[in-house]
This record gives sequence, structure tokens and C-alpha cells, in this order.
Amino acid sequence: MEDRLAMEGGEPVIKKALPPPYPGALMIGVEEEKAVLEVLRSRSLFRYYGPRPLYKVEEFERLFAKRIGCRHALAVTSGTAALFVAMKALGLKPGDLVAVPAYTWISTPMAAVYCGARVVLVDVDETLNMNPGELEEVGQGVKLVVPVHMRGAPADMDGIIRVANGLGARVLEDVAQACGGSFRGRML
Repeated sequence: MEDRLAMEGGEPVIKKALPPPYPGALMIGVEEEKAVLEVLRSRSLFRYYGPRPLYKVEEFERLFAKRIGCRHALAVTSGTAALFVAMKALGLKPGDLVAVPAYTWISTPMAAVYCGARVVLVDVDETLNMNPGELEEVGQGVKLVVPVHMRGAPADMDGIIRVANGLGARVLEDVAQACGGSFRGRML
């Protein structure tokens, strides 16, 4: 066995590079490059800026809403911004209690923290999604439940909604990890 690490001149154990865990960037091609160049050349880089503000944003919002089967879509800068805007629209106030899954991206709890809310972590099940039974253990006082559909797998929305209704809490689904997925034939 080699005494030195590969980075120190030893023999590499793995000869071929591992595939990236998130291959989305590998799917960028000529069509995507043309779309970016079109926006750059329009000089309208932001929602309300430039000679033709909104033209690409409105087009994206319309197509996205149609794709997921809803009447409206609002493009924002990030998933964090989307959660923050939605939480504010739902009337989340400082001190309110928000239940989020213990396994999620940092944006989910941080959007609640940005609203001044308190966060409680709910354990996940074998799908890596919020466990409705564990949500029930949190008990009364929860104002908002934010299940995250992790890694393309839908959360048990029937169970989560049942428990949330029993707690008198509202539900805000975080679909950033499963955009394009569905639950019982309905887009997430």
C-alpha cells in the first residue's frame, strides 16, 4: 500500500473523477447561452430596470404558473426570498412559532428567523421529509408548518395537513428541492 496521499504524489485510489452530486450545471448548453445573451443585450437585467423591464420576468412567471398549474407565479431572487415573502404574506409575526424539518437547506428556518419568528425542528422520516407523527409531538402554539419536499421526494402532505389543521396552523410548502415533482397527480 502506498504511504503517500495522491495529492502528495502517491498513487490515486480512484482513477476516474466522480460525477458531480448536483449535475444541473452540466445541462447548460447553447440554448441557455443564447437566452442569457438575449437578456444581456436587452440591457434589461432586472425586474424594473432597463428599456424593456419585465419582458423576460413576466414571460417566465406566466410559463412557470402554467407548468405547475396555478394562476399566478412571482419570480424573486432566491428560495430564501420566496419563503420570506410568503411568510410575510401569511402574516407571520415576531415570536410566532414555525415548524420546519430537521433536514433541510438553511433557507427554510432562516426565512422564519428573518421574520422574527421562533423555529422548532421536526424530525424526518425515511424519505428525509417532515414526519407528521413528530410534528404532532411539537404540540399547540405552532403558527406555521413548512414541510420541505427533499431531493425530489414529496412529503406526506395528507398527514402534515391533518396534523397542522389539528394544531390550528397554516402550511407553507417549500418546493425548492423538488420543483417539477408531484403529489397524487398534482404538481408540488
